[in-house]
Amino acid sequence: MLQTPAMRETNPMLDSIDMKRGNCDLEGMRQHYLFSGLEQEDFDALMQHVSVVQLEKGEILFHRGDKAEFFYFVDAGQMELNIIAPTGQRKVLEVIGPDRTFAEAVAFIREHKYPVTCEALSDSVVCRIPNDAYVDLIHTNPDACMRLLSDLSRHLHARVREIERLTVQNARDRLIGYLLEHVVASNDDEATIRVELPRHVIASRLSITPETLSRLLRNLVEERILTIEDRVIFVHSLSRLRPYD
Repeated sequence: MLQTPAMRETNPMLDSIDMKRGNCDLEGMRQHYLFSGLEQEDFDALMQHVSVVQLEKGEILFHRGDKAEFFYFVDAGQMELNIIAPTGQRKVLEVIGPDRTFAEAVAFIREHKYPVTCEALSDSVVCRIPNDAYVDLIHTNPDACMRLLSDLSRHLHARVREIERLTVQNARDRLIGYLLEHVVASNDDEATIRVELPRHVIASRLSITPETLSRLLRNLVEERILTIEDRVIFVHSLSRLRPYD
């Protein structure tokens, strides 16, 4: 796996009684579905192989095609999974936030190469788990194995729904669907939306250009459906917004 010079890795050894390892919260990891099915003894043994990687905004954790020896748990920050089209256009596939894992599916693929590039969207801390050590535990733990299969199935269905949205819905439909997914508070016909990602990342997720995204948002503002203040969007009428979802 390619590591950039700015990436910093901590010492991998840890006393399992201490649930904070370097900058990685092991208690949070313990609650994750990939690890909650493990016996405590197995979890402690696995954590002896875990290391912590710190990345600055814009740093690459791995490139598409790199040898995949690890999967990751996000302790802090946001990691972007993307691919570069032959035209040079970057497509953002997913943004992974704290307490989530990524790249675990590659551990069970015969050709152990990352299918995407992973970049830090902000200063981030990730826990690095060796594939081999985890797979060895899964072979002897049916409960953890079933949890993994369940999650991979959910991811598959999510990708199918995303493909459906991109092929059936128009750009405005996709944008409004995205906005409705990020409502943080509502009162009758009004709502508040918080948008954490940069606009160019949102545009890529929706398979539109940043210019199209800006135009669509401007149209919604001009129609007096929305008011935008930095990363907070106020919806004045959910009933007028939802017909396009």
